[in-house]
Amino acid sequence: MPSLIVTSGVLTGQVFSFADSAVVGRGQFSEVRLNHPTVSRRHALIRNSGQGYEVSDQESANGTRHRGQRIEQPVRVNDGDELEFGEIKTIFRSAASEHSSLHSVTATEDNATRARAAVDKNVLAASTPETPGLRELLARLKLFCVLGALARHEQSLREQLGQALDALLAAFPQASRAAIYSRVAASDHLSLIAQRSSASAGAEFAQVEAFLGEALRLQGGISVTDAASRDALAARLRSNALPAALLGMPLRLGKDVLGVLYLDSRDNEHAWRAADHELFAGIAGQLAWMMAAQQAQSPERAIEAHDLALARRIQQRFLPQSPPTIAGYRIADSYAAARVIGGDHYDFFNYRDGHAGLVIADVSGKSVSGALYMARLSVQVRMMARHLAGPVELLSGLNRKLYQELEPGMFVTMLAAMLDPESGNMEFACAGHPSPLLRAADGNVSELSEPGALPLGAMADTAFHPHTVTLAPGSCVLFYTDGLDEAHNDKKELFGKERIVQTLRESNGGAQDALDALLADVARFAGGEPQSDDLTLITLSRDRKR
Repeated sequence: MPSLIVTSGVLTGQVFSFADSAVVGRGQFSEVRLNHPTVSRRHALIRNSGQGYEVSDQESANGTRHRGQRIEQPVRVNDGDELEFGEIKTIFRSAASEHSSLHSVTATEDNATRARAAVDKNVLAASTPETPGLRELLARLKLFCVLGALARHEQSLREQLGQALDALLAAFPQASRAAIYSRVAASDHLSLIAQRSSASAGAEFAQVEAFLGEALRLQGGISVTDAASRDALAARLRSNALPAALLGMPLRLGKDVLGVLYLDSRDNEHAWRAADHELFAGIAGQLAWMMAAQQAQSPERAIEAHDLALARRIQQRFLPQSPPTIAGYRIADSYAAARVIGGDHYDFFNYRDGHAGLVIADVSGKSVSGALYMARLSVQVRMMARHLAGPVELLSGLNRKLYQELEPGMFVTMLAAMLDPESGNMEFACAGHPSPLLRAADGNVSELSEPGALPLGAMADTAFHPHTVTLAPGSCVLFYTDGLDEAHNDKKELFGKERIVQTLRESNGGAQDALDALLADVARFAGGEPQSDDLTLITLSRDRKR
């Protein structure tokens, strides 16, 4: 199985394994997800051509480089070749060399990188299996029987997974704690769904999410059952307080990673064997199937899977691959469809006078209907904006068109904005869309307008009103769809605007820091509950003066 080993930046040492082909990018559905602002949403494609692997750029903003040279056409890539995606450098490893030593990644790697390589090598290396006793074999057989029976029960996902963890701890009585986390599709954040622990479990491992993040980046996860691998992981996480044994196993269903299984033992490094790794992979498969089965009644199940996958990839192409670069400003964006395809839309462009513009919108239809209107809307926005003076003219023009085109009862909420980078003045107008929130340099958060006019398409002659704000150095603006404040937990409580404001106030960094904080907080609040609406976020910050 081929892989990419990251050799630069904050992602250094991470290993991304994939099958015969993989999209490399920072988008929600990339098989190799490099979450870095210089990487486009769909940046490059690596595939097996039948005569070897080749890499091709996918019209990325910052380009793809092979051995230091920017590529325009597909090029053959060999084992050990360096590939650069934006500012992220990687080494390509073919299937033939997958089990080779990772110490040859770079001649100048530091201790942290070598520690990462030691963990990766430990995971990939073959182990000599020990023969379990009859009691253990029966316990493991019972575990799989319990998992199979649970999948047939009509109960909530939390109840199913909780009982699965009870059975897991019964089969491995030396384990201290077991947990299942779901993976938030728009990011690398994890949400705890179910957890069980023994009476002697003690305090929870403080860096469990950092460990699971490492496990998710490896095709086969991480199992730590000896001192050498534990020391290597401790160096990688920069922690000296690791449990005696640790397991992080991705919950995969095809190419999708739905979550991760966590298991630890506080004092016993022999709570399970290295040879049990394949057993845990099978357990993870059962758990992933349980999670996926909860979605079995969703509307998109009526459409063939390959058609949905194609529609999903096409829709991704209508979204901006990377935010624009504006001197003195930072922009971060995030998009996550509630279903396979969604009805949210956003885009960056220029108005007639060259000023930077953006729109963020929410089509009232869900799944296929919303996605179709979203695609139509994206074309209209770009065609019209370059001939118009600003947000009010853009909303007015779109409203006239959509009033004639939309099906009865459908509408589009939208916010359009325009930025003058030199003065910091931002003009915007709303059509039934949530007002943007401004975090000032002192941390104070305010709403920038009252509720806007009617949504697009509701009436032919709706009047839209301009609003103007000056972005001072150190300030940050949040644009969002209602999938943020209407996200809910298992008690049906909404995330709400107050929590959004609190998160913005406490995140004192730039655009990317604010975006990451919001995604992390809403994921923790939802606690693994299914996403009920599409969620789109854009943050725009102005650099502080030096």
